[in-house]
Amino acid sequence: MKIDELNIVITGANGALASYLLEYFSNRAAFVVGTVRRLSETSTLKNNEAIIEMDPLDHYSIDKAINWVNNESGDVHVWMNIIGGFTMGNYVEGGNDAWTYMYNTNFMTVLNCCQQILPFMKNSGWGRIINIGSQTAINGMPLAGPYCASKAAVHSLTQTVALENCTGVTCNALVPGIIDTQANRNNMPEADHSGWVALENMAENIEKILLSNKNGLLLEL
Repeated sequence: MKIDELNIVITGANGALASYLLEYFSNRAAFVVGTVRRLSETSTLKNNEAIIEMDPLDHYSIDKAINWVNNESGDVHVWMNIIGGFTMGNYVEGGNDAWTYMYNTNFMTVLNCCQQILPFMKNSGWGRIINIGSQTAINGMPLAGPYCASKAAVHSLTQTVALENCTGVTCNALVPGIIDTQANRNNMPEADHSGWVALENMAENIEKILLSNKNGLLLEL
């Protein structure tokens, strides 16, 4: 399928990366939907772009969001699991709350969405799932065990989904280092930003994946 034929769902629309992707693909795709956990109204619709409420930890809420898109524009062709979080400051033997939080925020949100959207994609015979991993999940990072483990789980899930779906439905992940967002610059003002991954780079690589038949890719950026 061509980009201008695709209906795209992007989770975590309040975040910097998801917001950028919404704008990027709204100028290219047929219909782009961003999801947020809390919205004052059921949905806001503007041209070919919408923001709707969806709780990625609630299967019913995810199914409701998928049906909303189906009613508005037809099949969901692309699902981008962008929602996520980061925390650090605890050794592996501590920070039980952080382990639960990172597991739910970074892994369960992805798993739940994959479980709900895959039957629809299989039924239509075509679909693209994009996840966001992290290089720290490959290399490790001191005092960030919960984050690293949760993203490693995303990597494994991505490859498992790919192995289970080889006829028209693909699942791939981008694996960036530090993404160049204003929040990261504010948190690390003394860091060298030159090697950080630009939002445009993320978007362009996602677009390339959507137009390919690559499956199970963990694309390091």
